[in-house]
Amino acid sequence: MGYYEQNVQILNDVLVKAAEAHEAELDAEIARLDALKEDDLEELRRKRLEKMKSNHADKMKKLASGHGEYTMIDEKDFFDVAKKSERMVVHFWRESTWRCEIMDKHLRQLCQKHWGTRFVKINAEKAPYLSERLHIWCLPSLVLCVDGKTEHTVVGFSEFKSGDEVTTEELEETLAKWGVIKYDC
Repeated sequence: MGYYEQNVQILNDVLVKAAEAHEAELDAEIARLDALKEDDLEELRRKRLEKMKSNHADKMKKLASGHGEYTMIDEKDFFDVAKKSERMVVHFWRESTWRCEIMDKHLRQLCQKHWGTRFVKINAEKAPYLSERLHIWCLPSLVLCVDGKTEHTVVGFSEFKSGDEVTTEELEETLAKWGVIKYDC
């Protein structure tokens, strides 16, 4: 048997052992599930229901505090809003900038889908302190905040392959990459 055949045989042996180990794990899990009694199933249902209720209560609390909406805030409200939200996307915009309207359209869609993140916009011209402090020099700019800290700023459309033609999905991927949205919400 040549070198190549030996390596193929070794690889086959390793793959067979891995498959057998995985099959044994699956068999053990099936046996465990088969052994569940009615009381065990009721306990699983109860825990699942509690988790669903907890998730719903969390969602309602967040929706009551402005999550799920795309709202305009004033500069003076920024720090208070940031403290109340674990994750936040802040769109610095200007009314006369057509590129800001493109970003607005996408953020309106994403705020409803990703209710775990707060989506707000601030008029950059009316927020000179924040614009200077957060180094906003190009509009639109998205400031991404996690746990009250600025994680990243998306400047204009520079991070998107398609530039101004960015899709909602491409924006969503960028926000997820920076941890400001989660796909499970």
